Amino acid sequence: MSVKRIAISLEPKILKRLEASMGRRVYWNRSKAVADILRDWFSNEEWVNGKGIKVGTISLVYEHHTHGVLDRITDIQHDSGASVIATLHVHLTHEECLEVIAAKGTAKQIQKIADCLASVRGVKSCKLSVVC
Repeated sequence: MSVKRIAISLEPKILKRLEASMGRRVYWNRSKAVADILRDWFSNEEWVNGKGIKVGTISLVYEHHTHGVLDRITDIQHDSGASVIATLHVHLTHEECLEVIAAKGTAKQIQKIADCLASVRGVKSCKLSVVC
């Protein structure tokens, strides 16, 4: 991969925050940190504008004993077609389970899946996290 060298000017306050963040994330240099920040910014811009194919996870905690909750969660995943690419099921307690769903598609497709899952009776928490 080729790279181009550029120079940027930052206010001291912003540079201090960048360097503090680099220490928490163990970046080797400022260029890598700035490149990751820009990638995240562009990805967010695409998400807001509904452009491109995105990849992310939908994590939900639900009450296992709520009547029909697992069937409804499974139905939503099946109805989502190729957008749902993998799932992970974890038993948290005797009453609660965690489901992590890897999804790929447009922002609209992934958001719709998350919204449908969040509305299921027995789902206590639903969080969408877009990676790229």
